[in-house]
Amino acid sequence: MFCLLLLFQAHTLFAQWETVFFTEAGGIYAASSELEKPTDFMEVGEYSPMNLFDDSLETSWVEGEAGPGTGSYILIGQQGELKKYMMINNGYQKSESLFLKNNRVKDFKLSLYSGFTSDMRAGQTGFEADILQIAEPVNFTLKDEMGIQPFGMPFETAEVEALRDSELTRYTSAHAEEPGIQEFLILKFEIASVYKGSLWDDTCIAGISFSNRSRENCLLPKEQITEVKNSSDDQKILLLTSENRELLLVDAKTLAIEKGYTAEGEFLTFTLLDVSPDNLWAVISEEHGFTSGGHIEETSHLWSLARMKEVPPALLEAYNAMPLGFRIRSGTLYLETYEGTFVRLGDLNVDMMSGRW
Repeated sequence: MFCLLLLFQAHTLFAQWETVFFTEAGGIYAASSELEKPTDFMEVGEYSPMNLFDDSLETSWVEGEAGPGTGSYILIGQQGELKKYMMINNGYQKSESLFLKNNRVKDFKLSLYSGFTSDMRAGQTGFEADILQIAEPVNFTLKDEMGIQPFGMPFETAEVEALRDSELTRYTSAHAEEPGIQEFLILKFEIASVYKGSLWDDTCIAGISFSNRSRENCLLPKEQITEVKNSSDDQKILLLTSENRELLLVDAKTLAIEKGYTAEGEFLTFTLLDVSPDNLWAVISEEHGFTSGGHIEETSHLWSLARMKEVPPALLEAYNAMPLGFRIRSGTLYLETYEGTFVRLGDLNVDMMSGRW
């Protein structure tokens, strides 16, 4: 009930539109500032906000304000549904020394916006969008430590979706002349206070990501996947790791409920077809049908194991690719497809870093 009040109160309190240009490179984002930002808008700086989404602890976004950067913020665009968890790697985590010499975030505010753009507002490096705040800021405190820190998303999903639908209808009606209107969510991460660095007065964040997985079922920094396997009943796909942990990648029972496959005798199973030599990708077959017989629907899916996330079907459709397995050609790892084509996994990896997928 508390989250519902936050959303609806904010909807009336913050009914003021802003126009923002979002960069689309590695993610969808707009930052208030950036340390040593290049003057060439096509160039990516060493401390770019893009570093938040590169799955590396060797890089960081560093704000560029004078002083500790209190009030600096990053707007992060999110396609699809609002995820349950936000994961933050605080500070500059390339080394313990750099972590301590630079500022780290102590307190931050998280706000929720609804954003709208259209085909005619796209640019070379991103797009312009109109955004509207739809929820009161919620305050959080980060620990002064290296490693990943998880936070539950404080906004009520059902009410967020209702507001999104309402605003999309209103916005589309008011901008009927614009073709291809698209709606997306935006999370605003604002620095409220910092842990002071011993040498520099610059505040750093190594990474921000969003997931429906709890921390206990996510890969830890530098944790490696050593094996991927089916459970004995074909109901689960499991990952074994260098930390002697067993992580759940796919659970057929949970997905069957999400997909509405709950009729008597209806089943959903998963079979591991192939794993890439580096243990970073897997092709998984999904079978859906009824124990009474009849047609069994079988589809093939590609998973990014490092992200513990399925490669979006729309992305594979853009490549006209149905996953079959993996092949190394001239030292480069490719996805082999049923169409007889080969797709560089490095290209898919870059595409997945984009917020569009």
